[in-house]
Parts: sequence; C-alpha cells; structure tokens
Amino acid sequence: MEDATLNKALQKMENRNFSAVPVISRTGKYVGTLTASDILGCIKENFDLSIKKSASFPVNRIRRVRDNSPVSVNAKMEDILDIIQNQNFVPVVDDENNFIGIITRKEVIKWLRRQVDENYIDVDYLK
Repeated sequence: MEDATLNKALQKMENRNFSAVPVISRTGKYVGTLTASDILGCIKENFDLSIKKSASFPVNRIRRVRDNSPVSVNAKMEDILDIIQNQNFVPVVDDENNFIGIITRKEVIKWLRRQVDENYIDVDYLK
C-alpha cells in the first residue's frame, strides 16, 4: 500500500526476503516499485530516522529511483521475457491498471525449463 509505513515495508521485505515490493494504491492500482536501495536512500536523507519514526513514515514519501514496468494480464510470454531480464519481478495489471499480482524471475526460469524439457529430443534415441 502506498500509505503503508516504512516500518511495515521493511518488515514485509525482511520476512519474505524480498529486495523489492510493488506499491499499490488504496484503490488497487499499481503505483510503482519500492526497493531496498530506495529505502537506504531514504534513511541516508533522513539520517535521524529511527525505527520508532519509521512506524509513522509513509512509503509514499520515499523517492523511488526506478519502477518495475508492468505488463497487461493478457501479455505474451515474449513481452514478459523482454522485461524480466532487467527486473526481479514483473507487476501484472488489468486494463484499468488494477494490480493483479507479480511474475517473478524464478517463475519465468521454471517456465523456460519446462519448455526446454518438453521440447527436448534425445538424438541418441533416434539412431
């Protein structure tokens, strides 16, 4: 949530071992991506920021360096492959930019592996 606190974002990222999380508006729209680097920059700019203060510091006050590019829920795998090369995850949105979920790089690699396995032909078998 874009109005969640820095403390909540840190907890979520730490508990799930994420280096980035999508930022979602109250209405469910994809707003952007909050990264560990963004948080470190915020802490650097607000050097007196304590854990106590982070409980009331809203995520929407953190300057984001780069947002992950989203794809439509109807996107083709080729579009996802082009984007996932440079992002840990791809946000998925509907036609009205409502956040649907994410596709992780790990999920794409698993999909690619299945494609390789399903299309593999043992040339020794053909001899």
